[in-house]
Amino acid sequence: MARGRLTLLSAAEERYCAPLLAGFAAAQPDVQVDFVFGISTTLHQRYLQEHAVGGPTADLIWSSAMDLQMALVLEGHAQPHGVAHDLPAGAAYRDLALATTSEPLVTLMRAPAAPAGTPAELAALLRGNAARFGERVAVPDIEANGLGFLAMLRWSLEEPDFGLFLHAMARCAPRAVDSAVALLNAMEEGAELALHVLGAYAARAVARDARLCIAPSAAPAPAVARVAFIPRRAANPEAAAAFLAFLVSPAGQTALGEAGLFPVTAAPALPLSPVPIDQGFERLLDPQARAALLDRWRQVLGRTATANGRTAS
Repeated sequence: MARGRLTLLSAAEERYCAPLLAGFAAAQPDVQVDFVFGISTTLHQRYLQEHAVGGPTADLIWSSAMDLQMALVLEGHAQPHGVAHDLPAGAAYRDLALATTSEPLVTLMRAPAAPAGTPAELAALLRGNAARFGERVAVPDIEANGLGFLAMLRWSLEEPDFGLFLHAMARCAPRAVDSAVALLNAMEEGAELALHVLGAYAARAVARDARLCIAPSAAPAPAVARVAFIPRRAANPEAAAAFLAFLVSPAGQTALGEAGLFPVTAAPALPLSPVPIDQGFERLLDPQARAALLDRWRQVLGRTATANGRTAS
């Protein structure tokens, strides 16, 4: 049995992890979980700062910012976890990282619904409804939101109509926000459409407000994973491995489902296009592709780079 304190950095809010944490506490009563919630980029920076100091770091990092997670893993920051599992293909990278969920990214909009799940669909919708969507579109700010960056990067590499989408987005003057919660807040404040909303957040929003809906699409929804790994200098790797094992166990996956967090072992309710965490993930970490996307994004938002590398409006 594991014991001691476990520091968990999580991009999922603690209130949505209640069934998971309760189940783990029952299975591992001698482990005290220090649950640290934050947006993905903030958690990433916290870990890097801890690592730079040279001492022990957080024990487990669990985040939906797959590119930030896998960049650390591929750079050698993860230690073997030793967790036995029966996860789907593409949900494990060697003995170093595991994908614990498979969660769709959807477009949340006010009725009436219209196809809005791909760059081509969004470009057509935004161009044809300027009065409706002008200054009423919310998007993850990819300079602050790792998940938003990954979703937009994948589109930039795979979707032939990505340029048309960016042009249409620029014309409607989108509101860029830093988190899923902020996307929902923007909808509550009058936005007509929110892009790349995690399925769990979108489902809760639709359940609360009958005026909202998940936009249909002719294409499978992109699906992202909450990836977890144990840093090499984790203070309590045994407790981290125990938590990771529970995450991917039948009991842990059931707990994730109870919280609406889309367990990776569950049959999807709609067609999905998952991002696998295999060796091919390296193309999503290409510095030139990432820099090119940031340049185009800043043009959409009317931002310019400053001397210290930050941006200004």
